[in-house]
Amino acid sequence: MTTLDRYVLREIGVPIVVGLGLFFVVVTFVQLFTISDATTGLGITGADMAQALLYSLPPLTGLLLPASALFATLLAIGRMSSDREVMGLTAMGVSPYRLLRVPAALGVIMGAVSCYALVVGEPWGVRGLRDLMARGAQRALAGGVRADEFQEWIPGVTFLARERVGRDLRGVMLADRRDPDRAIVITAESGQVASGAASRDIVFALREGSIVVHDADADSARVIRFETSDYRIDVQSIVGRKAKTLPAVQAKDVWTLWDDLHDVTFTGDRALETVVLNRKLALPVATVVFALLAVPLACSRSPAARARGFLYSSALVASYYYIGRWAELAARSGNLNAVFAAWLPNLLGVIGMSLLLVRFRGKAA
Repeated sequence: MTTLDRYVLREIGVPIVVGLGLFFVVVTFVQLFTISDATTGLGITGADMAQALLYSLPPLTGLLLPASALFATLLAIGRMSSDREVMGLTAMGVSPYRLLRVPAALGVIMGAVSCYALVVGEPWGVRGLRDLMARGAQRALAGGVRADEFQEWIPGVTFLARERVGRDLRGVMLADRRDPDRAIVITAESGQVASGAASRDIVFALREGSIVVHDADADSARVIRFETSDYRIDVQSIVGRKAKTLPAVQAKDVWTLWDDLHDVTFTGDRALETVVLNRKLALPVATVVFALLAVPLACSRSPAARARGFLYSSALVASYYYIGRWAELAARSGNLNAVFAAWLPNLLGVIGMSLLLVRFRGKAA
């Protein structure tokens, strides 16, 4: 590493640390409010919130590293340009393209970290968040039964207990109308509501009762009497409505996504899974693109390098996000190839970078 490389590295290193810290603080506060809103009514404790933030770190790291590389390079090279250091280097016969070496190397390193965070950390984090919310929903449902009041935690499922003595419920009625062609009504003398072994289950442990199953097609009903019965309901529907920012597809690892896309019997959203799979690679590549794009963009003789760097980085990151979001929606509606949609923001970034680099030598001189 030459003296110039060490100097550029020192100039970029501090803004990277500051930028990451700033972005993490801002995004963590936003994430905290998002989690708080999503978990309202799910029995999430303060300790659970801290754990939720931990689960949020890998997905956030994968997203924030490209933005940090852009911000730091813009700030460092912009400061050097405004102080005429870049002009001095070119006057000494040093090609301005030499400034690309350190940002490119840092972009590759940060891109590798971003790739690991998205490929390995994001599925772990999203699964952890969804499981945490499901466990909270279990606790809220199991402990939130009020005597002589109808409960409808899940659309189509109504529960009533006439009396509560400790954990025991007396005079229980449960109606499950989620399948209109096969409505189920259960009555029992007593029972309990408990959390299942799986985080997605709530269990109605009932004693001395009967089950009435109505078949709409046959217009008939049959009655089943029981001494004990465990009726399980998936609470994932509650979590699914709350966790709109945590799509289940993000909880899948790359191998599961790959298998889904090569399974002819798969009936899910192929376009969405294709975009998610490719984006796990496109975002790390964007770290390198952003770092290289920032060098010619920052070389300007105008003052206020810090303000300009912040504005440029904010505009570029916002453009990258909104173009990517538009492309994803277009792919899901069948108007754009899904692979192309995932890589479109990177492609536009490479085109912009190429045009700026062509003019870079004259701009730096």
